[in-house]
Amino acid sequence: MDPARELFGAQPDRPFRSFPFRVLHRIAREVVWPFVLLMEAGHRTGRRLFRTEYKVAGGCGQRGACCHHILLEWSPVLDRIPILGKLVLWKLTRFYNFFDKGYVWEVEDGMMVRVLGCHSLRADGLCGDYRKRPLFCRTYPEVPLTGRPQVLPGCGYRFERRDGQNEGPELVQIGRRTGGATRRGRPG
Repeated sequence: MDPARELFGAQPDRPFRSFPFRVLHRIAREVVWPFVLLMEAGHRTGRRLFRTEYKVAGGCGQRGACCHHILLEWSPVLDRIPILGKLVLWKLTRFYNFFDKGYVWEVEDGMMVRVLGCHSLRADGLCGDYRKRPLFCRTYPEVPLTGRPQVLPGCGYRFERRDGQNEGPELVQIGRRTGGATRRGRPG
């Protein structure tokens, strides 16, 4: 059995799409692709201009940890106005081939993230749609301007302080799993 499936569980099948829909989907992704590249260039420039307290070290272990648990910041507004939440999830599930895992994690005090998975992850841990991956896949792991950065367990990336000080174990484990976006649950 595939080790990734043993570790993270099976993912649901991709939704069936008719041939005309697949063609339109491909055209839309090709039209959006240059804008994503432009935003990625802006992100990289900002990362160089705004020197944060931490820097990214290590590299991708090609284990698919970030593809099994795509963390989308989930505002309480998206729960209060359900049509907005559905629109955001529709875009990510229909346009970028992600699937909603149906739960959220609390990653910091009060900050909730919706957990998604990716249909483009191949069995060897590589991306099956690497050229047209979305911006948050291109910029992972994100180094926040303030606060401690976080990565998923099993990720090959780590963070180091720029001043060289070691402040103990790095924060790696993300989240408390909850059943709904606003309900707090036990750590899981």
